[in-house]
Amino acid sequence: MKRLRRTVFFAMSFGFLAAHSMVHAEETPKEPQVPAQFAFVRSLDVDGYVQRTSDHGLGSQSLRMRLRYRDPDVNAFVGLLTGVTHFNRDLYLGTPTAPDTSNMMWNWGGDFGIVRGAHLWEVDVMGSVLSARVAPALAIVGEHHIARDWLLYHRTEGNFFIGDTVIDADQGVDWMAWKGLGFSAGYRIFASQHMSRSGPHVGIRLYFENPKIPFIFPSLG
Repeated sequence: MKRLRRTVFFAMSFGFLAAHSMVHAEETPKEPQVPAQFAFVRSLDVDGYVQRTSDHGLGSQSLRMRLRYRDPDVNAFVGLLTGVTHFNRDLYLGTPTAPDTSNMMWNWGGDFGIVRGAHLWEVDVMGSVLSARVAPALAIVGEHHIARDWLLYHRTEGNFFIGDTVIDADQGVDWMAWKGLGFSAGYRIFASQHMSRSGPHVGIRLYFENPKIPFIFPSLG
């Protein structure tokens, strides 16, 4: 009888442990924690800043807009973007003796990215216009949550014009002082084969989650 009770006890214990293991094995893994700045579903960023360039202390003014739609199941996103920079002195492409000149450069295209914890990675596939020239452009972007309201960002862009390439590399920090409004500071490298417009910049950032834009996000119209 004692042997039977002992056998039943061990059988019940084994069954309990097996059932407990199966329940935990079937539990859905916890999703990685995503900072509030990266937990958007639909978002609109508007960044504007002024820059002091290395070109005799002259300046430039930039405006960039970015729409993004994130799939929470995979933490990946797609969107649209556009950006324009005005320089107080004309840019030029090609040889200095016969260049194409303009005081503005414009980019437009799509952004594709992924969120992994406190890090956001993005690739921008774009076109670029400077003077009468049109060229393909590509940028790699990283945003990293370093504190409660602080982001470290870096963006490296190549504009591949025929006979010349414009490198546009920007890095700095964003401080979201209030919901939807923040400030930025950084250093932008803007250079081509025969031209340089690099220098520090400061600006503001407007951030909207779930913006009501019927022709782009019709479900929110």
